[in-house]
Amino acid sequence: MAQLADAVLAPRRDGAYDAVLKWVLLMALIVMGAVVSYDYGLLTYLFEADQSRITVLIAVLYVAFSGHCLWILVELSREYRRALQVKTMLAAATRLPDLPRGGGLIDGYIADLIRSREHPSEMEGNAHLLMMSLGASFRRRTKIGSYGTDLLYKLGMLGTMVGFVMMLNSMGDMSNFDVDTLRAALQKMIAGMAVSLLTTIAGLIGGILLRLEYNIADALVTDISQTAVSFTEVSLLPLLARGERDV
Repeated sequence: MAQLADAVLAPRRDGAYDAVLKWVLLMALIVMGAVVSYDYGLLTYLFEADQSRITVLIAVLYVAFSGHCLWILVELSREYRRALQVKTMLAAATRLPDLPRGGGLIDGYIADLIRSREHPSEMEGNAHLLMMSLGASFRRRTKIGSYGTDLLYKLGMLGTMVGFVMMLNSMGDMSNFDVDTLRAALQKMIAGMAVSLLTTIAGLIGGILLRLEYNIADALVTDISQTAVSFTEVSLLPLLARGERDV
């Protein structure tokens, strides 16, 4: 909550937490749609008609992955703000300043790059490898989004298969063609069809919405990587080279 308040109320905002605000706006629209669906009875029917309870599992996983996405966005936004601060400091410096050290990925990247000046002839190659490593570290945090989206899709497909099995099982019960047996078999077939369709819809909607959330995180990773490349190539490497010449 403190991070969200910082994003909204901080004076002279640098836009580092705009991705968090985008997530909040997207979730507000999703919650509004869920409230409207509940008001019309769609959500109630979705959960009551699904005898397999796969839609409940999809909903729980969606909420869990959404919370994880918010946590990732807050962490990445903190790194983005740090990258913007470093870029501003280096742009105004004529010599390498004493940058405050922290425990984030950006601070670790800068520390590794400064240590790499022990081998000036390999500095450019080291910087390229370190930038690639930094980008991979950020993308590793958002990779779970692809897994979560695929998991919701697969659960929807699993529900489709379960529904088909229920329908086929109901046909096996039609040993006698009396009215009661036929009525019971048709009810089971309808229940199986409901499971098949509802779980598919729930998996598709959940996967699409979750992909939208993690797309915000992927875009933020791109912004951080571009900022890191910018201050490295434009300011940090020239300052390090200048320090080597002065020595």
